[in-house]
Amino acid sequence: MNDTPKRRTVLKSIASTGIATVGFISTLTDPSRADSTGDIPSHYLDQYRRTGDNWGFDWTYLAGVGWVETHHGQYVDGCAESSAGARGPMQFMPATWDAYGVDGDGDGDTDICDYRDAIPSAANYLTASGAPDNWDDALYAYNHSWNYVNHVKDTAAVYRDRYGSGGGGGFNDGDQVEPTTGLNTRHRPGVDSEILATMEPGTVGEIMNGPENKDGYTWWGVHWLDDDIWGWSVERYLTRA
Repeated sequence: MNDTPKRRTVLKSIASTGIATVGFISTLTDPSRADSTGDIPSHYLDQYRRTGDNWGFDWTYLAGVGWVETHHGQYVDGCAESSAGARGPMQFMPATWDAYGVDGDGDGDTDICDYRDAIPSAANYLTASGAPDNWDDALYAYNHSWNYVNHVKDTAAVYRDRYGSGGGGGFNDGDQVEPTTGLNTRHRPGVDSEILATMEPGTVGEIMNGPENKDGYTWWGVHWLDDDIWGWSVERYLTRA
């Protein structure tokens, strides 16, 4: 829907009220389990990918959280609570949901039990907690366990192998885009690559390559038409022209 939230329009700042972590320390699944990673149901897969597009980061981390927490909703029939009081397919504590829950499907309701709201809300919280610059910190904020962090990252890697690139995938070759802010375009993907130019809002480019994942960002190869510059820019700050 047209009013589905995107990162740049709904990101909420971290509150100063001492909000609890999302999944707390006890979730409905055991992060240390050596179980095999299951397939993603088609409706969850579509939502993970769409959310990755909208928030400009690797959707497989969301899928990793969804698997580790509830096996993509399979453990939360009727929106069951964990022993710590977390609820829904992404296992939000109520206070955290109050601060970071978003209306992901644009139906006017923010429902902790609805995966279409819960997955974008998880993206909101993870981004406010450091993603995609620092996935370790973001995932640790989600659940205070390094075993959990490693389990989610390992699961995300499995899904990248199984379903293809975890890049946001929000564009296709030939799409015309423009920056939402002053945006560096670089010689190669990566924050340490040479800056070729800084493109301002209103500058139109054409997607030529990508996506590529590097340094926690999704990168696209763009030909900036007016300046005839070819470079790589971060998806988070690109929108369709």
